[in-house]
Amino acid sequence: MLYWLLFSLLGVFIAKYYTAVEMRKLERRLQRVKEDLTQVKGKLSDAQNDTEKAREEEDVFEERVRRIKETIEDLEIRLTTANEEREDQVLVSDGAPSARPF
Repeated sequence: MLYWLLFSLLGVFIAKYYTAVEMRKLERRLQRVKEDLTQVKGKLSDAQNDTEKAREEEDVFEERVRRIKETIEDLEIRLTTANEEREDQVLVSDGAPSARPF
């Protein structure tokens, strides 16, 4: 009967030791995972910042392109209007043509 008691106690101590060893392994593994997670969060934050910066630069560029297009359209309208006004003007002169170019 005493043997069974010692055998049972030995089994309990072995189980406790095994559990403690495995628990330490799990804690180390958890710590590595936390460190990796922190690194990944940093990379994600950097990527989000880069994306936001690129988006802002793209918006500025699109605004510049829009303004340039508006300027070109305005110039085309003004040139078309100026050409039509020149065609509508008729120069009537009784004298010799002037040496001044138009």
